[in-house]
Amino acid sequence: MSTKFDLTFCIADKYIRVLFPEDVDGREWLPTYHPFYVREATEPLMADIHVVPDEVSAEIEGERLGLFDNGNGNHVVCRLPEGGYKILITNVQGELSAAMRTTADFSRVDVSLYGSEAAQHFGLNNCVMVAYAFSGAYFGILLMHSSVIMNDGRGYLFLGTSGTGKSTHSDLWVRHIPGSEILNDDNPAVRWRDGVAYVYGTPWSGKRDFYRQIGLPIGAFVRLQQAKENAIRRCPAVEAYAVIRSSTSTMIWDKPSFTHICDTASAIAATVPVFHLRNLPVEAAARMSYEATQAALAE
Repeated sequence: MSTKFDLTFCIADKYIRVLFPEDVDGREWLPTYHPFYVREATEPLMADIHVVPDEVSAEIEGERLGLFDNGNGNHVVCRLPEGGYKILITNVQGELSAAMRTTADFSRVDVSLYGSEAAQHFGLNNCVMVAYAFSGAYFGILLMHSSVIMNDGRGYLFLGTSGTGKSTHSDLWVRHIPGSEILNDDNPAVRWRDGVAYVYGTPWSGKRDFYRQIGLPIGAFVRLQQAKENAIRRCPAVEAYAVIRSSTSTMIWDKPSFTHICDTASAIAATVPVFHLRNLPVEAAARMSYEATQAALAE
């Protein structure tokens, strides 16, 4: 199929491409991806995503495995007889937005879009995010649910379930810890590369516009828990692994990608300090997490 807009993006120093039909200007469909656009890839693509109208049906195919929740809606996942996946993307209103068919390693994805224009934009963005998350697993990449601060050349990831104050804690660092800036506020990419853990901005930053083409070594992870007083402790190795793995997008029924994700999380947990912060949303909590992470880095 001829294409007019074949867009290549570099995220965490790996390349993906989205190919649109000839009558679709893909630049308008993926506005948050603009900082990550490159003219061409300098190495083989990690994922090649083809938008193919009406070619991927909205029907269940193969073995229905369950639901994948990426925070924006529940997506039906089916395993195809040839080993790939069929995923039906629905938005938070339960409206079908896209259907995607993938190879087993998510290196090739075909996408058909459904519903209103807004639903289709939502569906495409989520298809690209899913393709990136699970093709990236084979390259030491974790797509994490986190808010990330940059400070003094390192990235600090605040983890926790929805509503635990990750964005609030980032804002406290920005206000009270000199030199702090937000890198990403929802779904950064973490990459284990040559024995070092890095965090990168991505096109996926939730409700706040922090789409930054920046990568930094990770200073620490901090898991947040709301409490009536502030207290912080460093997590032992097994708990540190569990904190990182539980904040990562996974499909546990996809054994190859899940194994890679677990191996990457284990390597990172063994080298990067992980903390558990019980906290109030106040300046003292931000100073406590900052001082603890800096002390660990100075060891």
